Amino acid sequence: MEVGRDLTLGTPFKLQPQLIPFPADAQHDFPVSITVDAAHSLAMLITKMGYLFVFDLLTAKTLYRARVSQDTIFATATTATGAILGLTARKGQLLTIAINEDAIIPYIVQTLQDNDLAIKLAGRLNLPGAEALYQLEFEKLMGAGDTAGAVTLAVNSGGSLRTQDTLNRFQQLLTDPGQPQPVFLYFFALLEKGQLTEQESIELSRPVLQQGRAALLEKWLKEDKLRCSEALGDLVMPHDVGIALSVYLRGKVSPQGVRDGDTGWFIDDI
Repeated sequence: MEVGRDLTLGTPFKLQPQLIPFPADAQHDFPVSITVDAAHSLAMLITKMGYLFVFDLLTAKTLYRARVSQDTIFATATTATGAILGLTARKGQLLTIAINEDAIIPYIVQTLQDNDLAIKLAGRLNLPGAEALYQLEFEKLMGAGDTAGAVTLAVNSGGSLRTQDTLNRFQQLLTDPGQPQPVFLYFFALLEKGQLTEQESIELSRPVLQQGRAALLEKWLKEDKLRCSEALGDLVMPHDVGIALSVYLRGKVSPQGVRDGDTGWFIDDI
């Protein structure tokens, strides 16, 4: 709840509060500890009867429920990897509870049958298992003409849609006069997220150079947004030698002149 929120101005909760889904045989059970797996934005709750609940903090949805101990787990702690250590009463059994990254998305799809949650979680955490769902949703958005939605989905897909095929699809889209090309919307969204791949860097640089905007490439290089390579340096060389030298240096490759045996110029290793 937001501290200092005036309760008369509406709900103080970002997410609608959800009841803990206790099973029929544990209606009088209650929580004894809750720990947060910060790496996955998940909360793990342990009850007196030994039930484990896993909640997604960003949607308030229950991802998992199972009884992990017949005895009370009276002490818990998190590890550096995000796992939970739990110590049981009477027997003194030490339990380790952790998220299986390879299984969580297929579990959400097959058991919970919540495709929307699977897409959000896979994209947020870059987890495998939702590739088919992403492709299906992408085709749906493209078919409806929702280019902005398709761009957002592709950028946030955790790599599932960040492919040459997706790039080709955006390049082939027509746009109205005066409107930015869809492929540039895609590239700029990727730049906001981090560094481009080698092929993405080349595909973006080609039209930018053709428009005479080499200074924009220099800006992205300084921000470490482009993946430098020999191919990118060769592409930039006819347009701006200085920027091309910077690309070669950052990519740790020899410039074209040196590769061809021309010793009239060189790059200092600085």
